[in-house]
Amino acid sequence: MTQLTTPKACPACHLLIEETDNFCRHCGRSLKPGESFFYSHTGIILMAVVLGPFALPFVWLSKRISAAAKIIYSVVLGAIGVYFCIACYRIYQLTMQTAQGLMGGF
Repeated sequence: MTQLTTPKACPACHLLIEETDNFCRHCGRSLKPGESFFYSHTGIILMAVVLGPFALPFVWLSKRISAAAKIIYSVVLGAIGVYFCIACYRIYQLTMQTAQGLMGGF
């Protein structure tokens, strides 16, 4: 006995697709949230390099990554975020000291 599936519309291109499709046959979009390249280990590492801690939502929305890996990614991205905040503050302090030194010399 063949099981019939009802067609539904793709959320991206709004063309008809079948209920069992994982990707749209027309535009190629993933039909399962959290399953695209951005949610894989490689995608998250690439986004972490570019976005830093702003890649955390992709970590937690991923269905491909285990809970332990999500915690490890969160700790590492949090540490990177804290490091960058401290570095920016030190750059600000150095800039202000340099500006005061230049202004005080006149």
